[in-house]
Amino acid sequence: MDVHPPEEPIRSWKDFLVHLATITIGLLIALALEAAVESIHYRTLVREARENLRHEMAENQKLYDKNALELQRSRERLQHDIAQLRELRSGRKLAHPDLHFSWSWDSYADAAWKSARDTGATSHMDLQAVEDYDGLYSQQSFVNEGAIGVFQDQARAAAPLRVVDDPNLLTPGEIESMLVATAQIDVRIETLQSLMKPLEQSFREHLNAP
Repeated sequence: MDVHPPEEPIRSWKDFLVHLATITIGLLIALALEAAVESIHYRTLVREARENLRHEMAENQKLYDKNALELQRSRERLQHDIAQLRELRSGRKLAHPDLHFSWSWDSYADAAWKSARDTGATSHMDLQAVEDYDGLYSQQSFVNEGAIGVFQDQARAAAPLRVVDDPNLLTPGEIESMLVATAQIDVRIETLQSLMKPLEQSFREHLNAP
């Protein structure tokens, strides 16, 4: 912002005051225009951030339904595995062993939330809204971490099956270890299911909000 000296020499206090008033008015107009431009920029930033967050939550809600169904199927498979392991522990041989530890999970995205924070959009949002977003995405992260933990546990539990070609050849110690590990995985998935319920409620509240 440049302030130029008067083209005509100042000969009186009146000339000085007129020149001072002109400069002051010019500065005020420039500052008002600058503030207006910044305000428009921040409003646009916040609007785009909210739109991106809403779209991301809508996609995550779809993943929620898919993940919830997969969790239930995983628990059914685990119950089948536990039943077969109990048969092996009792000394019976399995005619058609089909022990399997599989896991399917689509992690919830958080790119829009990270972008909103990195661009400074959250600093221009209502504090309560920011807290609500933060709570939802923190819960998402917690659930994602829990799902990763289940995947790792399943890999460890199934490790003995990589050593033998036939589950009937598992040692009593391996059978007992797998049985306990499988039961623990089932408990972890049950816990994960309970952790997901508040997430579903949060998705619904945000997406139904005006």
